[in-house]
Amino acid sequence: MPKPMQANTLILTCLIAGASLFTSSTVTQVTSSPFLKYEVNDVLTGYITHTIMVHNPTSNTVTDGQLTVPLIGNETARLYTIVQGISSTMGQPMILQENSQNAYALWENIGIEAQDSFSVEISYQVLSLSPSYTIDSELAGSYKEDSELYRRYTQSEPLIETDNLKITAKAQSITSNCTNVYEKAVKIYDFVIRHLRYAVQDEERGALWALDNGAGDCSEYSYLFVALCRAVGIPARIEAGFVFHYVGETTEDGHMWTEYFLENYGWVPVDPTWRLFNTIDCRHFASIQGKPEAISYANYVFNNTMESELEDKQTVYLKPCPSSAFNNSQFMRDLLRTVQRVKQAKTTVLVAKFSGATLIFRLETDMSEQSLLESKIVLAEAIEDSEASKFIDSTQRAEDAARTAWVAIVKTMAAYLGALVIVLIGMLVFLTRRAV
Repeated sequence: MPKPMQANTLILTCLIAGASLFTSSTVTQVTSSPFLKYEVNDVLTGYITHTIMVHNPTSNTVTDGQLTVPLIGNETARLYTIVQGISSTMGQPMILQENSQNAYALWENIGIEAQDSFSVEISYQVLSLSPSYTIDSELAGSYKEDSELYRRYTQSEPLIETDNLKITAKAQSITSNCTNVYEKAVKIYDFVIRHLRYAVQDEERGALWALDNGAGDCSEYSYLFVALCRAVGIPARIEAGFVFHYVGETTEDGHMWTEYFLENYGWVPVDPTWRLFNTIDCRHFASIQGKPEAISYANYVFNNTMESELEDKQTVYLKPCPSSAFNNSQFMRDLLRTVQRVKQAKTTVLVAKFSGATLIFRLETDMSEQSLLESKIVLAEAIEDSEASKFIDSTQRAEDAARTAWVAIVKTMAAYLGALVIVLIGMLVFLTRRAV
């Protein structure tokens, strides 16, 4: 059962799990050594304001209302969230905390006079990361099938009809020629995005309906992907919350996407509706992950005996905030600074490659690539383990990568300049001799 706690003590801070991207012909990764699980593509710092209003247009008074709102947070550690404030026209809520880490604000015995409204505003400060995963199937370990995680996220549940014969048969057909778990996930994703046509639904239809009808919105895309994964023994789960196309956008709609689990990698994000596989942008904000206990997959639920006669609406606004807003957290300051250093080093290494340094000064470019890879690995470890000391190590390796890349760039430019001078001198000698 969810456990109540005080609203003003709630600070949801979550860390990032994942896997990712950087390979080179001279940089290799083996299971016996640390390997890069993910690469942080971008960081977003912002404020989110979630407003809900329930209006009573009737001549009767509501006395028994109950509003449950899942709070933005993320167990998979791609998001640092601080609940800055919760207010309403009826005081503070209770906070419910589930075993699955979902948290809810709960208002009970809500009274709404005739022609009046009840409103809620929840504000957050967020630091969101955007990871990309490049999975090496040989690095993904075998599932621990007796674990709670495996049992929980391979079973059937409402709207995710994993044990339905149609779902099972289709999942087995899709993955019949696959040799490993990761290949199965890829095949299932490809099937879902090909099989479904996007069409907004007025209610939750579920995986079986989506399979039979070949249509659906983000919910059906997500339910079908998760159900097919579970049917072939891949742990998978729903993520529900909000997504924004850009900072500064206001939306009235929620969104749903998914994650599948790989040993040695953790929860890997997939948004089949947005065609995002093994990656997610930093404008996805989850408030429910896994199977919720308090409510269904929803942005909020309002219950009362006059529910059909009431009108409710939500708005969610994402606005930017300066990175200095996190100055009270040394960990977050170090995270932002290190991500920036790693991105700068990555750009410098790419410039070295495009300049042709790889062909002329291979030793320097190989060293810079290796230092950059090590920097990314240590950065991921720092975020996953909340070890602030590793940010220093990651930053130093990034600076080493950038410094070595700049040496290669300067040497390459000098080589080009020297070659140009030789060509010009040769041309001058040739023209002088012809003139004589």
